[in-house]
Amino acid sequence: MNYSLYFAVCSIVISIILITSIYMKYRMLTKENLVLKILVWFVLGFNLLDLLVGANGKAYEMSGGWVMVVNSILWLFRQLILTGYVICVASHVDSRKKLPRAVSVLLAVCNLYGIGLLVANIGNECLFCVNDAGNLINGTGAVLYYIMEFGFFLIGIGYLTAVQKYLDMSRRIALYIFLVMPYAGIILQYFMGSVHPEGLGITLGVLWLYLNLPKADRLVDPSTNTLNQYALVNKLDSVEAMGWEEHTLVIKFRDRNVLKDTYGLDVYRKLLWDVAALLMKRVSKENVFYLGDARFVVMIPKNEKDVMEKANSILRELQNPWNVYNTELTPWVVAALLEMPQDAKNMNDIFNYLEYLAIMPALKDGKVYEGKHLDVAYMKRYDEIEKAIDRALQQTSFEVHYQPIYSQKEKRIVAAEALLRMHDDEMGYVSPEEFIPIAEKNGKIITIGHVVLESVCQFLQQTNIEDYGIRYIEVNLSTLECMQEDLPREIEEIMNRYQVDPSQINLEITETALAQKQEILAENMDKINDMGVTFSLDDYGTGYSTMTYMMTLPFKIVKIDKSILWSSFENERAMIGLRASIQMIREMNMEIVVEGVESEGMAKRLESLGCDYQQGFYYSRPLPVDAFLEFLRKYNK
Repeated sequence: MNYSLYFAVCSIVISIILITSIYMKYRMLTKENLVLKILVWFVLGFNLLDLLVGANGKAYEMSGGWVMVVNSILWLFRQLILTGYVICVASHVDSRKKLPRAVSVLLAVCNLYGIGLLVANIGNECLFCVNDAGNLINGTGAVLYYIMEFGFFLIGIGYLTAVQKYLDMSRRIALYIFLVMPYAGIILQYFMGSVHPEGLGITLGVLWLYLNLPKADRLVDPSTNTLNQYALVNKLDSVEAMGWEEHTLVIKFRDRNVLKDTYGLDVYRKLLWDVAALLMKRVSKENVFYLGDARFVVMIPKNEKDVMEKANSILRELQNPWNVYNTELTPWVVAALLEMPQDAKNMNDIFNYLEYLAIMPALKDGKVYEGKHLDVAYMKRYDEIEKAIDRALQQTSFEVHYQPIYSQKEKRIVAAEALLRMHDDEMGYVSPEEFIPIAEKNGKIITIGHVVLESVCQFLQQTNIEDYGIRYIEVNLSTLECMQEDLPREIEEIMNRYQVDPSQINLEITETALAQKQEILAENMDKINDMGVTFSLDDYGTGYSTMTYMMTLPFKIVKIDKSILWSSFENERAMIGLRASIQMIREMNMEIVVEGVESEGMAKRLESLGCDYQQGFYYSRPLPVDAFLEFLRKYNK
C-alpha cells in the first residue's frame, strides 16, 4: 500500500509535543491523568509503527514477513487505543470507579474478537497481505476488523450517553468530539488509503481532550501537591449526581496558629507537605484534598474493608510525633468520618463539620468522630465552652499575655499587643480560636473585652512601662464592641478608674469591623480619639479595607497582616503588593506594623522596605506579665 508519509510525520510531531506538555502540566498523577498519559504513549507508538510501515519501499526494504509482523502490531495498537478511549471517558466521569461490568465485558469481547482476526490472518491473510510488488494491501476480511472497531465506537458512545446527565455541558461536548475524531480518521482511511489520515485522527482526538478538559494545575494545591477545593467540589457533584455512597474523612489541625507561632512558617509548611504525602500514601492520590488552613478531606470508597478502622489508623498516624527539620512536634488533630450522602452532600456540609471540629477535643485512643454523632457532640462541646467562659468571668481567671513590638528605627521593643488566654479548671487550656468565636456569638465578648482592658489598665497602673522602654499597649476591640454606642464612656470610665494615661492605650480594630455600621463606628472612634487614645487598623490586606476607611477614620497605625509578608517570599506579585502598601501607608502619614515576622530574612526585608515596626515569633511569642517584663529587661537593656 503506497501512501503519503506526511500525516504520519505530522502525527508523531504532535504526539511528542503532547507528551512533553502533559508531563510538564500534569504533576498530580490522578487516575484520569494516568489514563491520558498511557493513551498518548500508545498513540505515539502507533504513529511510529505507521511511519515504519509507510516508509517501506521508500527509505528501506523490509521483507514481506516483517511487514506482516509490524502491521499486525500496528493493528493491535489501534484496538488498544480505541479501548483506551472508552476508559478515558469513564475516568472523566469519575476517576475512582471501575468500568461498569457490562462495559468491561463488551470491551473484552471486542478485543478478543480483534486478536482472533489477527491470529487468523497469519494463516489465510484475510485482513491484509503483501502482494508480489511488495506492497501492503487489505484482504477481503478487512471489513470484519473495521466492524469490530466500530463496536468500540458504539460502546464508548453508549456509555457516554448513559452517564452524560452527570456531566456539565462543556465536558459532555468535549468527550463526544473526543470519541468521534479517531473514527473520522478511520473512515477516511478506509475510503482514501493513499492519504492515510487514521493516525492523525487518533492523535487529534487526544489533543482535543487535553485542550478542552480541566488541567491538573487548576485542580492541584501547590503547597501540599494534593487536589484542591475546586477538585473536591467536582468530585462531590459527581458522587451526589450518580447516587454513590462514600465515606469522607474530614481532618482539622486544631493548633494551626500555635504551630505557626511556636515553630515558624517553614516548619508549619513542611509539616503540611509531609502530612499530605502520608495521606496520599494511605489512599490513592485522587482521593486526598486540601482546603487550606490545615484542613484535609480524604474520600474512602464504600467498598473499603473496615472503613472506621482505616480512618482511626490514619488519625493515629497524624497524632504521632513528627520530626520536621530536626524539630519534634505533636500536632493537635481531630477528624470525623462522614457517610455520603447521609451526613453530607456538598461543600457547605463539609465546611459545617470542619467548623464543628474547630472546637472539638481529640477523642481517646486516636478515634475519629462519626458524622451522625458529631453534631450532638459539637453542641455539647459548645455548651461546655460557654460554661467555661462564664466560670472564667466569675473567677476572673482570664490571663492577658503580651507580645512585643519592635521598632526598626530605635532597635528595641517599644510596644506590645495584649492577647487573651483562658485556662479552665475542668477543661484545661482552651484556645482563643475556640472561645472567642463562641463569645462573639453569645455576646459575652463585650464583657471579655472589658476584662482585657481592665487587666491592661491595672498592669499600666502597677508598672511604669516607660522604665522598660514601652510607650503603649495595643488592645483588640471586637466587632460587637465597636458597634456599642456607649463604648467611649465605658473605656473612659475604666481608664479613669486606674488613672491611666490614654496615650498608653492603642485600640486595634479589624477590617471586618469596618464592614459594619460606619456611622456608629466613626462616631465612637472620634470620641475615643479625642480622649487621647490612638487606633490601629488590624489585619490590613485580608479582604475588607478600602482607601475610604483609611482616609476618613482616625487611624494612627496600620498593621499589615502576616499573610502579606509570607506571600512576598513566594511570588514577586505579593512582594510588589507589600512594597506598595508600605509606601502608600507612609505617604498617608500613618505608622506601619507588620505582623508574622518569623526569621532574620523577613526582618531584613522589612527594614529595607522602610517598615516602622515589626511583630512576630522572631522577636518573641506572647508572654505572661512577669516573663514579658523579664524579657524587656534583657532586650532593652
